[in-house]
Amino acid sequence: MKANVLVFFGTLLATSVVSQAQGPAARPEEEKAVRATVNAFVDAFAKGDPKAIANLFVEQGEAIDIGGEAIRGRAGLEAHYASRFEGSPGDKLEAKVDLIHFLTPELARQDGRTTLISEGLPPTSARYTATLSKIQGRWLFASIRELEDPTITPHERLRELEWMVGDWVEETGDALIETSVAWSDDKNFMLRNFDVKVHGKTELKGTQRIGWDPLTKQIKSWVFDSTGGHGEGYWSRSGEQWIIKSTGVRPDVLTTSATQTLTRVGKDRLLWTSTNRTLGGETREDSHEVTMVRKPPQPK
Repeated sequence: MKANVLVFFGTLLATSVVSQAQGPAARPEEEKAVRATVNAFVDAFAKGDPKAIANLFVEQGEAIDIGGEAIRGRAGLEAHYASRFEGSPGDKLEAKVDLIHFLTPELARQDGRTTLISEGLPPTSARYTATLSKIQGRWLFASIRELEDPTITPHERLRELEWMVGDWVEETGDALIETSVAWSDDKNFMLRNFDVKVHGKTELKGTQRIGWDPLTKQIKSWVFDSTGGHGEGYWSRSGEQWIIKSTGVRPDVLTTSATQTLTRVGKDRLLWTSTNRTLGGETREDSHEVTMVRKPPQPK
């Protein structure tokens, strides 16, 4: 999925603050029932129960991210949440429901905002709108969609990646890979420099700029290396993993593509892999897994 924080795909409601419901006519009992569905989602999320979450949707219910990609059907939703809970247990959510509006006696709209709190990461917020349908006396989610939030700055969009800031190193055999990540002066981009040495000699250097692309509504990166090659990548998050779909071109005009995966393992360790690699349209072998560790600060 494209969004860096996907409301209801993996971020809904660890605690719920519900404002006064609005609508053309007060329906306190139905409003209470809608809130009960939200609270049931809260309980299931806290327990890490993907089946219970899926059962809060209608049979063909859907959740749509900010990029327009959707997960549809209870089976798909259950599989998604199972993967999410496995990859990122312990996340907490706060939510404020701003509106409950009854479109018909059996159809309601619900708007609000969520804040995702993950251990070791700054909180991130997003807006959402949901449609609920009353079926056999129960209010169930029919559709949940993440919305663009103009109040969120590019810096805030990137704060999920703030754990990358610092110096990283990987040494295997005769190779040494050093990476440094820092915020740009305006705080709207993250800047990464890398240096690959073999037998003590630099074989490849480069720079990468990571930012928020308002056109695709996704985190995007641009990389330039010392050979004259360049490329770009689109980032998406799944638990503690970041998936980067990258494409590029070398100075010899050969095109490249790959799926890179960064897996955060604790505060000071990450795993990097490169799969689905192509060069000039031909398939290449996957890379071996690289373990990067954070370099301790230099003594003063």
